[in-house]
Amino acid sequence: MEEQIGQRALAISKTISLMPEVIELVEQKDPESRLMRIINPLQASIDARFIVIGDKNSIRFTHPTKELVGESMMGEDNRKALEEGLYYTSKATGTLGPSIRGKSPIFGKNGDIIGVVSVGYLEENIQEIISERYHQFLIYLYGAMFLTVIMAFILSRKIKNSLLGYEPREISRLFLEKDAILNAVKEAIIATNTQGEITLCNEVAQSYFHLDENTKHPPLTLQKYLFTCNEMKDVPLEVDGVDYVCNFSPVTHESKTVGMVASCRKKEEMDALVWELTRVKQYSERLREKKHEFSNLLHLISGHIQIGEYDKAIALISENHLPDEKIIEQFQSVIHDPLVASIFIGKYYFAFDKGVKIILDENSFLQENIDPSISKHLLTILGNIINNAIDAAEISEKKEVTLFVTDIGNDLIFEIEDSGLGIDETLQEKIFEKGFTTKGELHSGYGLFFVKSTLEWLGGFVSFGKGKYGTIASIHIPKGSHND
Repeated sequence: MEEQIGQRALAISKTISLMPEVIELVEQKDPESRLMRIINPLQASIDARFIVIGDKNSIRFTHPTKELVGESMMGEDNRKALEEGLYYTSKATGTLGPSIRGKSPIFGKNGDIIGVVSVGYLEENIQEIISERYHQFLIYLYGAMFLTVIMAFILSRKIKNSLLGYEPREISRLFLEKDAILNAVKEAIIATNTQGEITLCNEVAQSYFHLDENTKHPPLTLQKYLFTCNEMKDVPLEVDGVDYVCNFSPVTHESKTVGMVASCRKKEEMDALVWELTRVKQYSERLREKKHEFSNLLHLISGHIQIGEYDKAIALISENHLPDEKIIEQFQSVIHDPLVASIFIGKYYFAFDKGVKIILDENSFLQENIDPSISKHLLTILGNIINNAIDAAEISEKKEVTLFVTDIGNDLIFEIEDSGLGIDETLQEKIFEKGFTTKGELHSGYGLFFVKSTLEWLGGFVSFGKGKYGTIASIHIPKGSHND
C-alpha cells in the first residue's frame, strides 16, 4: 500500500512539474501567488495531504498552511531533485508530520532546474486506509474460518463413523501396535476378504508360505477353509510337504462377515514344545524319587542313632550320598561372578545326580563381575553346552566333565570338556541347525541353535574340537555391554 501510494504521489508531482503554467510562474517567482490558486483545487481533487512547490533553494511557493509560504521546505529530501534532476519517492517528517512523498524537479525553458514539486500523503492517513482494508479482510477471514470449522466438524463426524469411532491418532497408534504384534508372534497370520484375497500377513506367513507383495491369494490348502467363513480350531494341514496346525476365525462387522483370519504353527515346533515339557516332567519325577530316597536315608540314620548304633550312623553319613561341599567352596573362591558360580554349582549337582563328576580346572579364574547385558544370556549358552557335555559323559566309562573359565584379556572364555565319544565330523555343521538332534524324540534340537544365535548377537562364537578324552567346546564372548 505504501509503495502504491508513493508511486501515485510521484506521478502527480511529475505531472505538476511538467505543467507550462507552473514552470512559467516558478521562473517568475510567482509574484501574485497564482500557484496557490492553481494547487489548492488540485490538492482537494486528488486527496493528497499536501502539494508543495518550491524554488531551487527549497523556498515554498505553496503550502496547505498559508503562513508557511515563503519559508524553507522541511525534510531535507530535495537534494536529488534539485541537484541531480531525479524523480523519486521518499519518507520524511515535515511540518504536518511523517509522510510519503513524490519528488519531481521543475525544469525551466532553457533546461535548468528551477524548482521542485513535492506531493505527500501522511503516514497516519495510509495506516487508516490499511486498517480499513484490514478489517474488511478480517471479516472475510473469520467468515471463511467459521465455514471451514463447520465443514470440518461435519467431515470429521463422517470420517469417525467410517473409522468405527476412532480418532485418527488412535488409528495411527493401533496400526503401529498391530504391525508390531503381527511380527512379534511366532505364528503365521493371514487375513483375507470375502473374495479370498490377502489383505494382511506377517513376516512368518511370508516365510512359511513363500508370499510376497504381489501374491493375492493364500495357498490352496488354506483357501478352502477360508471360504467357509466358519470358526475352526486346531485343524491339521499339509502345505508344500510341511505339517501345520491352523486356527480359522471370521472377521465380522455389524453382524456381517467381512473376512477371515488364519493363524498357523508348524507341527514340528509344537511337538518340540511337547518334548520339552515331557523332559521337565521326567526331571520332576526323578527329583521326587531322589527326595524319597534321601528321606529314607535320613530315617535309617535316625533309627541307628535312636538305638545307639552311632558307628553305623556315621558310616552312612560318610558314604558318598551327597556332593563334596569342598568342591562348592572351590567354585565360589575361584569364580567371583555370582551368576556363573550359580550355574556351575547347579550343573555340578545335576551331574552328580546322573553319576557324572564335574571338575573345575585349576587354572580357572573369573575375577570381575560380568556385565549384566552379557550375564543374562549365559544361562542359555552355558546351560545347553554343559547339559550336552553331561549327556555325553554319562554314557562313557570315565564319566567326567571339566570346566574352565577366564576373563584375562578382552574376551570371556569358557571351555567345557567331556569324556564322551566325541562329535562325528560329518555333523560338525548340522548340530547348529534348528531342530537337529541326535538324542532321540524326547529332545527338541533347539539348544545349540539358541546358543549360536545368542553368541552371534553378542559378537562371540562357539567351536568344538577334539579334547583329551572326548569333545571340548570353546566359547568366546567379547567383554562390554550389549543393548537388546
